[in-house]
Amino acid sequence: MEDSLPLSVIVCARNAEKTISLCLESIRMNNPWEIILVDGNSTDKTVALAAGFTRNILSDQGRGTSFAHQIGSEIASQDYIMFVDADVELPPEAFSRMFAELKKSGLEGIYAQTEGAGRGNFWEKAASDFLSCRPSPAGIWFGAGLVKREIVLKYGFDSFISPGDDVDFNRRALSGGCVFGVSAVQVKHHHRTTFQNVVRQYIWYGKGRSRLAWKNGLLILRFWPPFPAVYGLVYSLGHFKFRPLSLHLLALVFQSWGMVCGLAELVFSPPPDRPPRPCWKWGI
Repeated sequence: MEDSLPLSVIVCARNAEKTISLCLESIRMNNPWEIILVDGNSTDKTVALAAGFTRNILSDQGRGTSFAHQIGSEIASQDYIMFVDADVELPPEAFSRMFAELKKSGLEGIYAQTEGAGRGNFWEKAASDFLSCRPSPAGIWFGAGLVKREIVLKYGFDSFISPGDDVDFNRRALSGGCVFGVSAVQVKHHHRTTFQNVVRQYIWYGKGRSRLAWKNGLLILRFWPPFPAVYGLVYSLGHFKFRPLSLHLLALVFQSWGMVCGLAELVFSPPPDRPPRPCWKWGI
């Protein structure tokens, strides 16, 4: 432990048996102080496989990634937290390089660049092309992001927002004056992508957007799927990447459907942590 980097690594996983060993092995090779796995009620071998890499295994009790990020951050023992998705593979020395970059920059957080590892079916190739052709977000990406723990605990994660907790966190952190940067490190994102998975995922994302809009502003255009989908179509065409067009079109249809379903659930079957009234703030 003496040579370990002063980082607590948090991995949130659910039914990730196909990638979790690859992910955790790449983390272990980067020599962090501790690895914390927060499981989302997996029904496969995720927990059993993770037990070979860490004893710090928690359950989010099915409450979603936002709650998982929060409880993992609260028990983290180090001053810096590295969030890693369960389907991300890190290169050697990724943590040491990112930690040095963060200390030198004076920023509150830094995140790795991403390349798709999927080279199988059409949808995996489309997802890989999508990752190679998107603007860098201003906030932190929690798929491979290093953040000061004090910043994470200051702004926290709202259990009502899931998925989309990264968007909600970034809105509040950026409004509070935080500045995040992009690392020179590049990680691999292993997609387990089929048409059915894309559809299910986009419906799920749409439901997350409904919660973002309910909390932050129902009239904020970026929360409504048609606007980011059209932007993505134009951006991909401008960079001569054509396979991602199919993903943007599916996002337009199924995220929109998911958002409608999500809003209906919030109105007619509200969860206990739903804000009592929607926010009617407007903007871009």
